[in-house]
Amino acid sequence: MSDNKAWNWSANKSEIWEIPSEESYYLVERWKRKNYDIFLDLGCGLGRHSIQFAKNGFSTFSYDLSPEGITHLRERAKVEHCLVRASVGDMATLPYDNSFFDCLLAYHVISHTDTNGIIKVVSKMERVLKPGGEVFLSLCSKKAWSYKDAGFPVIDENTVEKVEDGPENGIPHFFADREIIDKLFTGFEIDTLRHTQDLIVKGKDYGSWHYFILGIKKK
Repeated sequence: MSDNKAWNWSANKSEIWEIPSEESYYLVERWKRKNYDIFLDLGCGLGRHSIQFAKNGFSTFSYDLSPEGITHLRERAKVEHCLVRASVGDMATLPYDNSFFDCLLAYHVISHTDTNGIIKVVSKMERVLKPGGEVFLSLCSKKAWSYKDAGFPVIDENTVEKVEDGPENGIPHFFADREIIDKLFTGFEIDTLRHTQDLIVKGKDYGSWHYFILGIKKK
């Protein structure tokens, strides 16, 4: 397993990481209806989803490898007057009790490792979720330009290291296909699985593909 690396937030030039994703609004309402309470924002980054869920009454825990991101989140939580339990650490070593969380969000996060790392991270997520608890996550797809055509250094058959300007420079990226997903998530019932391409972002052509998975931990 290659060493996981934190994003370099000082190189970030996009405000998108401060704004909750589209899917998160649906998840807030879905998980409220299920009376879920204890929520983990895994790989929280600057904390956009942590703040959102805390403001909606969830007992929110936030976890990220970047001290810079966690510091930013703690400062923002003070300004927003909401309680967030934020910790620095590696996603491959989640320091929480078994079956602790009702729900878990890992948005554009767990792909930042290699094949051995992704297996370990999925097992950790399964361990900390309650039976019947839900996880929503995204994975990079092997249809993406950055996997097929970018010419980035290869780490293993599913993983490349991004070498480009920005906060992800030097960070491994794992890419999945349907067969890999089926093998990874045997401990979950897949409620929904989407495979989508971003064709245009900020008015410019874009070539990224992602899987979005809503899984329920088997009882």
